[in-house]
Amino acid sequence: MLLLIGVGGGFYFRGLRAKAAAARAEQHAAALEREIASLRQEIVALHDIEARRLEGLASRKRYFEENDVTDIENQIRFIGQAELRAVRPVNKEAVRVLYALDEWIAANQPDWRMSFEVSMGAFIKTAAYDPDDRVLQAAFSSYNSKRVDFLLIDRFGQPMLAVEYHGTGHDLSNDAPGRMEVKRLALSRAGIPLVEIPAKAAKAKILDMIAETLA
Repeated sequence: MLLLIGVGGGFYFRGLRAKAAAARAEQHAAALEREIASLRQEIVALHDIEARRLEGLASRKRYFEENDVTDIENQIRFIGQAELRAVRPVNKEAVRVLYALDEWIAANQPDWRMSFEVSMGAFIKTAAYDPDDRVLQAAFSSYNSKRVDFLLIDRFGQPMLAVEYHGTGHDLSNDAPGRMEVKRLALSRAGIPLVEIPAKAAKAKILDMIAETLA
């Protein structure tokens, strides 16, 4: 009898331990399921974030491509969408200077020619060319986009005289004095004479200044 009781008790306690182990296993499995569900939610959220990031990148790429002014097709599209009109390349005041220069050329150097609004990078280059020299690149970039009002060249195309007209609209921007100083320095370093004509100067004054500078 005692033996039977002992055997029965052993089964009972083993059953209790088995039930406890099963309960713990169920709890562990439930915890794993909750953790897996949480990870799945995080993965979905990360996918959403990545999808939005990629969509943003694609949108910015499309915007850049559609607004890239270096693209010829975009240039044609932009011009086709805008209303354009012809304007005077020189203002009314500067026209007087232009004709005074033209008169001086006809009387003194008939084989010379004149251009106006000329980019300085078109007629001034660095003495040496080295694409890896940052100083040369920086120097060229400093004056390249700046323009002179008038440029006189000889029959061989050599720059002979630069003319700046300081009319009423010359100093409208705050950086005008600094830009003019850069022009003076670049022209001086290139050995090109410069005449700076004051506002509303009479034709006789303009002709005298040109003659004095080139004497």
